[in-house]
Amino acid sequence: MTEKKIALVTGSGKRLGKAIARGLADEGYAMGLHYNSSADGAQELLQDIQAEGGEATLVQKDLSDPEHAGDLIAETAEALGGPVQVLVNSASAFDADTLDSLTLETWQFLMNVNAAAPVFLMQAFARQEGLTGGGAIVNILDTQLKSASPERFSYFCGKFALDGATRLAAFELGPKGITVNAVAPGLVLPSDQTQEEFESRQEMTPIGPGLGPQDIVAAVRYLVSAPQVTGHTLVVDSGQRLMGFGNSPIG
Repeated sequence: MTEKKIALVTGSGKRLGKAIARGLADEGYAMGLHYNSSADGAQELLQDIQAEGGEATLVQKDLSDPEHAGDLIAETAEALGGPVQVLVNSASAFDADTLDSLTLETWQFLMNVNAAAPVFLMQAFARQEGLTGGGAIVNILDTQLKSASPERFSYFCGKFALDGATRLAAFELGPKGITVNAVAPGLVLPSDQTQEEFESRQEMTPIGPGLGPQDIVAAVRYLVSAPQVTGHTLVVDSGQRLMGFGNSPIG
């Protein structure tokens, strides 16, 4: 009997998280669809997956409270009937601040969502009983870590922390057969720009326009199926990092 494949994607209710969850469902994974406030988008995805004969469950959690973030692993496993074999930490918060303007409240919120919650989810993932044959974790970073600018100070500090945690976790969890990698997207979806501004930015990259969620999905699919690749960040940005320009954080 073939073991059921179960995956959990945080931030499944919108943007990249939704695209990644959809892509893994198409690969035959039973999906844990995490959301916080994007209930409508998560419900829509759940219905789409079920209509196509797939299996999925909704799991709601506010990741700004990282103490209970790891509970998502147990809740998904219980709902879908087995250990979670793939974890994708996609949920992010993009609020803008600077060193001068940040407050302890904004700092803690952004660090909790972008760094602490993914770390405690990785911890809970690795502690699962019955996780035989290893597993895969993919953290979503940002190509702008190569050219980060201070107008999103706390956001980038969180992503820098998650970048380091990815490498450290890969080292520690390798003996358990768990790979830990990251994908650093470039200009995939508009954030706080107009569509015209977004397309103009894409035009500036060496490859030019065309980068979309499907390219990030392909990168995640590769990493979760590559048992000898760990501690790696796969940059998918049409060469944006070569130009040294930033952009409002994507997701």
